[in-house]
Amino acid sequence: MINNIAEIRNRTALSLSVEKQQKWEQFLTPVSVAQQAASLFSDANKPVRILDLGSGTGILGAILAEQAVPGSSTTAVELDPELAAISQTSLKQVCGNVKVINSSVFDISFKEKFDRVILNPPYKKINPTVIKTDGAKVKVTNLYTAFLAIAIQFLAPGGECVAIIPRSWMNGEYFKDFRKWMLRECSLDAFAIYGSRQEHFKDMDILQEIMLLKVSKRKQTNKIVIYDDVSPSCPLREQKSVSESLSALTLGKDCILRIRRQDGRLNDFKTLSEQGLWVSTGKLVKFRNLDILSDKKISGGYPLYWSDNQRGLAVKHPVKCERSQWVTAAANERNLVLPSGSYCLVNRFSAKEQPRRINASYLASSEKFAADNKLNYIHEGTSRKTVPLDEGVAFGLTIWLSSGIVDEWYRQISGSTQVNAADLRRLPCPSKEQLAILADLSSSDCETNQTSIDQTVERLFSWTKVS
Repeated sequence: MINNIAEIRNRTALSLSVEKQQKWEQFLTPVSVAQQAASLFSDANKPVRILDLGSGTGILGAILAEQAVPGSSTTAVELDPELAAISQTSLKQVCGNVKVINSSVFDISFKEKFDRVILNPPYKKINPTVIKTDGAKVKVTNLYTAFLAIAIQFLAPGGECVAIIPRSWMNGEYFKDFRKWMLRECSLDAFAIYGSRQEHFKDMDILQEIMLLKVSKRKQTNKIVIYDDVSPSCPLREQKSVSESLSALTLGKDCILRIRRQDGRLNDFKTLSEQGLWVSTGKLVKFRNLDILSDKKISGGYPLYWSDNQRGLAVKHPVKCERSQWVTAAANERNLVLPSGSYCLVNRFSAKEQPRRINASYLASSEKFAADNKLNYIHEGTSRKTVPLDEGVAFGLTIWLSSGIVDEWYRQISGSTQVNAADLRRLPCPSKEQLAILADLSSSDCETNQTSIDQTVERLFSWTKVS
């Protein structure tokens, strides 16, 4: 039966046009991922009511129904009429009590609640939208969190929900309201993070950091089961897992969620913002300022820095690239110019495949300059006023942000390619005095390799290397 359902899914995936796939956000679940998702549910000793929300070909609901106690019922909701019909075909092979609703998830309501809800929702940014729930309203900024909020509302007391979603909800300002609401509304029971960004949906051209999330409608469980670096090629239960309390994984009042408990060596550090440092975003947005860009230095103009100017731990200017290296004097009139002095620049975008998620570089500018909007810059001012750093602090901070222990910390909280200023402000950081000492201990040529960086940090804090 499952082979037949998997074949239906595979044929459908091959027949989807790129235009339709993008319009409907149709990323059909492969059988291996569907089986892993279904395996997260608790065993039931009586019939259950199953809901497949945004069912696609019905593969998730079918695999869940196939392992359920006889007498269970399955309801599927699918907006695309063609896929709704395919869902009916798939589900009928394993369940006698099937109902498929061809409708938008946002237009449905049920008199009854469900014991099991499973979903692989569309992943698409939306304008901030408020969803009414039984407990309180919740603001969502992506279709997948909207679907998940609705799914949780359809759960019966003690009911369980498993979702195949991006990991981006676990951190960042955009998902703050949703995180807080979800942790109040239900228990976070388990999650599994895929090691590759593309292996899980090979034939659907997805490049996302995907996870399986299990929650339940009950009081928070004492221990959360965590599968890290998951492969879709074998059952979850054959892969390594650990258990942690929610408090050990939660960071700050915004309820940022980590994959693992924080490295104990960082526990005594204050955050970067508590150390009197601030992270701001470069002020120049290219498409709005094309008229003031210049390929050569002109009288009254200013240097312009992009990520192209980051060369390892150093910043070079000018460099040969496709982007203009200067702005005209008009940049000052538009409030795009920053004071001369020392800074730490951080690229706002990075992927998990890169050697370091935080790409930090030391900038010492003898003149005022402009920075592209795709760069963060760290200073000791406020959100309204930029104050350059002491030279030693700026270089020491660059070394710290480039260390292996910081890279591991950031990988544990970041589930997207964007390096958020808010996340950097929460990063554990030495004092300014310690950063200056770190600069003195480090190579001044900014060509320090990873081993040297880590050994210098370990020497300063008398750490032994963690295996």
